[in-house]
Amino acid sequence: MYAVIRAGGVGARLWPISRNAKPKQFHALTSQKTLLQEAIDRVLDLIPPEQVFVSCNSQTEAILRAELGAVLEHNIIVEPDLRDTAAAVGLETIMIAKHDPQAIIASLGSDHVITDSAEFQRILRLAETTIQAQPDKILCIGINPTQPDTGYGYIELGEPVTEEVYQVKSFKEKPVEAVAKQFLAAGNYLWNGNMFMWRADTLLKLFQQHMPAMYAQLCLIQEQPARLAEIYPQLEKVAIDYALIEKTKDILAIPGNFGWNDIGDWARLKDELVPIEADNYSKGDHFDLGSKNTLVFSETKRFIATVNTKDLIIVDTEDGLLVCDKFSSQQVKDIVEELKKRKRTALL
Repeated sequence: MYAVIRAGGVGARLWPISRNAKPKQFHALTSQKTLLQEAIDRVLDLIPPEQVFVSCNSQTEAILRAELGAVLEHNIIVEPDLRDTAAAVGLETIMIAKHDPQAIIASLGSDHVITDSAEFQRILRLAETTIQAQPDKILCIGINPTQPDTGYGYIELGEPVTEEVYQVKSFKEKPVEAVAKQFLAAGNYLWNGNMFMWRADTLLKLFQQHMPAMYAQLCLIQEQPARLAEIYPQLEKVAIDYALIEKTKDILAIPGNFGWNDIGDWARLKDELVPIEADNYSKGDHFDLGSKNTLVFSETKRFIATVNTKDLIIVDTEDGLLVCDKFSSQQVKDIVEELKKRKRTALL
């Protein structure tokens, strides 16, 4: 089994900490290690270092090499441009397939929190065994939902294949709250954690079937790697979910229960850092009187005082200050989009 840790994302909803030059996966948000370091450690216990790859974009290559040191320095896949996950997954697949066409690849995120590494590794082994037995299938590792969350896509499970492996019946977009409650009550839905496993040749056949233009471009890159910087920016910008996963009939899923959290916005990070939602979390020089469910996250020496706040997010950096309602933290991405429009590149 090979693993590719995808570290090319920007993490716009965690602005102003997460920036183009140093996205959230390069920050230590929940422990002394960065999210990326934790993601790599989880698979190095299971997979030989020579079969663990990390993908990034050209803006973060330097920081990634500095973080990895000599352990994986020859296993870095650099995307010359931001072309979304279909292109990124295609690139990682052709690079591994060139050496091992039948390689089983676990394509994993770099910005998740997983508290039960042993269970996560057990699920990866189960997924590998499943793909070995059914190499023409692709497999999703989903998450057993604990609440009617509207921030995730969902996987609807169909008939069981084994005790822990299911057919996928459908994929659902991020639902409104009422629909999310229906999914939770139904009991056969998983959060889509964007964790996949497939054989390299199987995935490339799906590219050939559903995205023939991108498949041809990827083959050119595989044959002529020196043209990567020329060809890659021409690839269609589309998520792997829409491009391939949701168009494929033979998909399997394994439910996961290993303490997973996608640190996608400040509200999710705050809830990961404290055991009770009403509790506050503070990093930096902060004093509070009477607040509840408030996060203060400071990377400056500035003294911050809060009085009787509720459901508040305060994030302080040297050049940017964010203050928002906790339950509106997904809208932080809109701030980043506005900064792009205004060409405030120093803040991105």
